[in-house]
Amino acid sequence: MTVRTSKRAEDDGQVRVFSENWASLTAFLDCATQWRALLGKGGLVWLGLDYSGVGEVLRAHGLGSEAFADIRVMETEALGPLNEAAP
Repeated sequence: MTVRTSKRAEDDGQVRVFSENWASLTAFLDCATQWRALLGKGGLVWLGLDYSGVGEVLRAHGLGSEAFADIRVMETEALGPLNEAAP
């Protein structure tokens, strides 16, 4: 996955995705129902994605191990904010 960021004086609110990342991103978004979480005393604790469900999504998209690696990167980056947002 290619990750590039830049700071701009004006932010138009849009997220730009490089074309080489588009298939992995859409597969990751389609994994939205595959998150595992535990309910603890402090609320939900997000554990990560259910990889068997992710595999089904990848097969549906016709994607393989490179996209799976990309999804794992996005999963890792998402876990921090998800768990910080928990009360």
